Amino acid sequence: MIRFLAFIPAENPAKRGQSLNVLLVTENTGDEDLTRTVRFYGSLGGEWREILAEERSFPAHSHPHLYFNIPAKHLSQDFWGEDLDEIALAAGEAPPGPKDRGTLVFII
Repeated sequence: MIRFLAFIPAENPAKRGQSLNVLLVTENTGDEDLTRTVRFYGSLGGEWREILAEERSFPAHSHPHLYFNIPAKHLSQDFWGEDLDEIALAAGEAPPGPKDRGTLVFII
């Protein structure tokens, strides 16, 4: 079983027009090596939208710290249809639920 333990942005606030590096702390508690697609989602207070998906390996009984880069285009007004001052970000194998808050990142 894969668990997502922590989502840590490299910068908060993030710089407008730049990509954002994030660290995802995970755990595979199972007896088998697994490969899964890790999906990142963003929300401006409404529905969650997928903004990145990458396949990663999770060795059995491991605690991998995984690094990702969210492209600047997915943190832009062009992508969202409105200017961003802040965005909630989340990661997992499926979209967050409507009451999930994610990690708030401010954009300057």
